[in-house]
Amino acid sequence: MAEFAFPHHPIKYPFHAFRGRLVQPFFWALFFLSPVLHLYQMDVIHQRLIAWGRVYPLNPVTLMWLPLGFFGCVVLIGLVSTFGGRLFCGWVCPHNTMTEWTYALRRWIGLGTLSFRQKQRERKRPWHKGVRIASSLLGAIALTYLISALFLFYFVPVSWFFHHLQAGTLPFIIWAGQALMMIIGLFMIYAGHEFCRNACPYGLLQSLSAYMSSKWIPMEIRYMFGSDQSACKSCHACQTACPVDIDPRNPENLVVGVGEGCFNCGECIDACSYVRAPQGEQKLLSFAPPTLSHGTTSHGREIAD
Repeated sequence: MAEFAFPHHPIKYPFHAFRGRLVQPFFWALFFLSPVLHLYQMDVIHQRLIAWGRVYPLNPVTLMWLPLGFFGCVVLIGLVSTFGGRLFCGWVCPHNTMTEWTYALRRWIGLGTLSFRQKQRERKRPWHKGVRIASSLLGAIALTYLISALFLFYFVPVSWFFHHLQAGTLPFIIWAGQALMMIIGLFMIYAGHEFCRNACPYGLLQSLSAYMSSKWIPMEIRYMFGSDQSACKSCHACQTACPVDIDPRNPENLVVGVGEGCFNCGECIDACSYVRAPQGEQKLLSFAPPTLSHGTTSHGREIAD
């Protein structure tokens, strides 16, 4: 059977709509607009800390709370990972959100499969490839500059930044910091989910939190019939929809970890529903809740009876 491809305006199933339309935009805005909205900002220019609209001086007592707050967030996300797997990556992580939103930029530069029209256009006009690459890079540079400015607002006031930008008096350290963040941002955009799967240290820490005990299984996406794939028509819709190109029918691919990298985003569940629902058939993939383990899986882990 031919490989599955979504139509231009696919039906949005619950997980896809909830994650893509609500959760990811909300946390993206929260991450990058917190200093603008005075929810959190460490103003090094005026030596003050702003938290939830309140101003605190940057003295030793205030600075003591910064690492405590950071490690508190790490512990909280670790607990979430223990029960829900690598949920932070798929639902909250700003890099993953940016990677999904900039898929068109990577495809436009040639890091994805070109459409039939693009291939035909480049055969007729060989110069089109250069235009395509240049426009993709210009878009990525504009995006990374915006992100670098939003990140910078965690440390300098917005009014101070724009005042010195318009006057041309921004310190060199600010320009250098933005340039460094833009280089990192360009790498993250074009590395895409390969960074998530193979290099992200935070993703590895989430995996360790989720699977540090052989007596516990966090929430996972599971294929209904285990190793029996006779009910599946092998349309590859689930794998096509997966942000990290995992085949969720193979249980070894669903172990949360670097190299596999399942985010529990639910895109494969939606894709399976999209294909099978019009035919009156039940989807073959679903979320399995956290559970204590008994028995052994095909990849050596214990599972519940």
